[in-house]
Amino acid sequence: MSNSKSMTLDWDDVEVANKWLSNRLSWQDATVVSQYEAEFARWNGSKYAFAFMGGRVALSACIYALDLQPGDEVIMPGYTCVVVPNAFKWAGVKIVYCDIELDTYGADVTQIESKITPKTRAILLHHLYGIVCRDYTAIIDLAKRHGLKVIEDCAHTTGAEYQGRKVGNCGDVAIYSSEKSKIFNTIQGGVAVTNDDRLAARIKEYYDQAPYPDEVSIEEQLRNVPLEFYQFKHPQSWWLGDVYYFLNKEYAIYSTSREEEQGICPAHYGRKMPAPIAALGLNQLKKIDYYIKCRRENAKIWQLWCEQNGYKQPVVIAGSIPSYLFYPVLVEPEIKQNIRWWGFKNFNATVSDWFTSHLHPVPGHIPGCKNAEIAIKQCINFPTLNQTCKFPGS
Repeated sequence: MSNSKSMTLDWDDVEVANKWLSNRLSWQDATVVSQYEAEFARWNGSKYAFAFMGGRVALSACIYALDLQPGDEVIMPGYTCVVVPNAFKWAGVKIVYCDIELDTYGADVTQIESKITPKTRAILLHHLYGIVCRDYTAIIDLAKRHGLKVIEDCAHTTGAEYQGRKVGNCGDVAIYSSEKSKIFNTIQGGVAVTNDDRLAARIKEYYDQAPYPDEVSIEEQLRNVPLEFYQFKHPQSWWLGDVYYFLNKEYAIYSTSREEEQGICPAHYGRKMPAPIAALGLNQLKKIDYYIKCRRENAKIWQLWCEQNGYKQPVVIAGSIPSYLFYPVLVEPEIKQNIRWWGFKNFNATVSDWFTSHLHPVPGHIPGCKNAEIAIKQCINFPTLNQTCKFPGS
């Protein structure tokens, strides 16, 4: 299998981007955004959905909705992307890290319980790599006993299910990502959801105050659709990708800015989603179930490889159906250290190394997170989509 990025982009997405590039007068059309939010909520089984320009921005909206104040504490796994703790830091909320379990790489409920103090107000649980967190129910129950709010980070796991519902509907609020490496792709983007009327009103307050991106940013994002398509998904990306990148590299967007890596809030942070990006989201939602089905089928390849080679498979908890953004496996540290070469040599595939630190991609160490340290040294991620996965008729 090939590169894990942008494998849900097809020619129809390029056409959507080109259409909106030639129709700038409609870039502020809020009805398109409302349609996208309503469709995502319907598909996800959530009562409310709000679209932002990143899962990290959706998280900031959730922090606002929960009225977390400076000095309040939130417990979260010490094995995540740096943009997640950034959202809390910029709100003045104190972060208390807990260790993970190595079955699904989610927060360990016993570790969470040991971190609760009188100042604790919320727990962030995440579902990593498209797999439902092992302690999902236990964490929700723990939060209820202590009167704590639960934020579900579903950035990796859009479309995964638990007991007949999509993940993100058991906590108080949840976030999803449509960044280009995720389950569905608008280059950048995110959604906040809730089933609580009061919290929805609070998210809407944040949403109504949030500006749209400027036109330069919107154009840049639209131009990244063909850029990503030709680089990674086009059948002849092996040569067209380099040519297209050379001609359009000034438009290339990177997921995490240098400012964010340094813990500095970028000037463009806090934007809500404009119509052209919502239109991309609507097109991706038409195909999301098909591509999740492909991911689940391809995960069987890596399940078999684990069985044949003596590696432990990630745990699929009872009542859950993963969406398999990746297929994570613990391997020897020396394999992870040479993961690119090892992946191409053995599978002709791009095997990735998420995460390489406690707060990926920023180097650093969080004391007391021993399982996270093991994952950092040994967890690799097999791809679950490739160029042959193409939505029929696209």
